[in-house]
Amino acid sequence: MTNEQIIEKLIDQINNDMQIFIAVLGFVIAIAAVLQWRISDKQIQKMQMAIKEANNKSEKLAEMNKVLVKNSLLTLAGSQFLGGLPDWKSDIEFFNYIKENTDAYNNGYLIKYAKSKIADDFAHSINEACGLGTYYPDNYLIYKKDNPKSQFEYIVDVKENEIAQTIDALSNNEKKRKLFHDFQEFLDFWNNN
Repeated sequence: MTNEQIIEKLIDQINNDMQIFIAVLGFVIAIAAVLQWRISDKQIQKMQMAIKEANNKSEKLAEMNKVLVKNSLLTLAGSQFLGGLPDWKSDIEFFNYIKENTDAYNNGYLIKYAKSKIADDFAHSINEACGLGTYYPDNYLIYKKDNPKSQFEYIVDVKENEIAQTIDALSNNEKKRKLFHDFQEFLDFWNNN
C-alpha cells in the first residue's frame, strides 16, 4: 500500500466514524427533544391546572366577599337606622353610600327599609322641632305591609300637606324657614330614590 492509499483509507475510516458519530449524536438529540417536549407538556398542564385552581379560589373569595359586604351593610344599616336620635340627614348619607358603592342597592328590602327609616326619622324630627310631644307616625306617613302575612311594614308615601301645615303652624319664622328648607331637601330625596 502506498501512502496515498493509506491516507485515502484513513479518510474513508474517518468519514465512516464521523457518520456514525453524527448518527448517534442525532439520535441523542432526538431523544432529548422528545423528553423535553414531554416534560414541557406536563409542565404546561400543571400550570394550566394551577391557574384554574387559582381562578376557582379567586371566584369563591370574591363571592364570599360579596356576602361579607352585604352582611356588613345590613349590620351597619341596622346600627345606623336603629340607634340614637332620629338623624335623617345621616341616614341619607348612608343610603347614598350604599347606592354608590355597592351592588346591595339592588336589594329591594334594604332600600324599602332604608327609605322608610329615613322618612320616619324625618317626620320624627319635624314633630320634635315643632314641640308636638308624643310622635305618631301615622300623622305624617302612609304605611303598607309587604304582604298580608308579613310583619314588615314600609312607608309608601309622605303626607306632605300634614307636614307642611305642622311646620306652617310655628310662630318662629327662622325655625319655620329652616324646617321648610329641610322638608324640601327630604322631598327631593324621597321623590328621586
